[in-house]
Amino acid sequence: MEQLKQPQLGQTILNLRQLKKLTQEELVEQCNINVRTLQRIEAGEVTPRDFTVRSILTALEYDIDQVQKSIEQKSGNRKLQIAWIAGAIYFILGVFEVVADFTRFTEDLPFYFNLVYTSIKLATVISFIFFMMGFVVVGEQYKSSVVKIGAWLMAATVAIMGIYDIISLFSLMTEEEFWLIKGGEGVMFGAADVVFGIGLFKLTKELGNMAKVAGILEIAAGVMFLTFLLALPGLFVWSAAIVVEVVILYQCYDKRTTLG
Repeated sequence: MEQLKQPQLGQTILNLRQLKKLTQEELVEQCNINVRTLQRIEAGEVTPRDFTVRSILTALEYDIDQVQKSIEQKSGNRKLQIAWIAGAIYFILGVFEVVADFTRFTEDLPFYFNLVYTSIKLATVISFIFFMMGFVVVGEQYKSSVVKIGAWLMAATVAIMGIYDIISLFSLMTEEEFWLIKGGEGVMFGAADVVFGIGLFKLTKELGNMAKVAGILEIAAGVMFLTFLLALPGLFVWSAAIVVEVVILYQCYDKRTTLG
């Protein structure tokens, strides 16, 4: 059995005990543990062994598989909520990121530009990773390995690109060298984009036409990035895909919370 995680486990046990109208002392008598251990479990301070969990849940007359399913459901809901919010933040930060990239070689930049540039890059990478983790949850829910692989590839590529941009800021790289390497990164990102787009397109039946639109936009943007010369218009197509994907994640989150 996959080990249940805190603090959801402790909160679940607490809720079940209160529902049964049992005191902590009454419950420990039925499952052969001490009160202090139960207190720490309910407070989320310790993760008990599987045997202990089974003993407590058996005493509470509750199916451990139900608890596992409930915890996984809540965890997935939380990840989806974080993901669609992170996607919206990423979309906004993307505007600042593009501006920062195009101005980094301007002469007489303020002394704090490096700090601002680094902060923007880190924020975009972090928000994008959380954004993609939402699609990992979607891929798991609908058993789509293509979406999961595509999301991981996208997250990894953006992380590599962001780290490169920050490191290159403190090098003697020329503007021409910077954009040449960025073009190469775009080709790498385009490949991940196509994989992700195919995965979304294949979820049209489960997620509706929004997934089809997002898939088409991702594939189109990916192909543009792969051509290198069409990378700039590809950014606009990809931006449209991001908006659609934020909506998809929000709808998935709303649906899961509504169904409970």
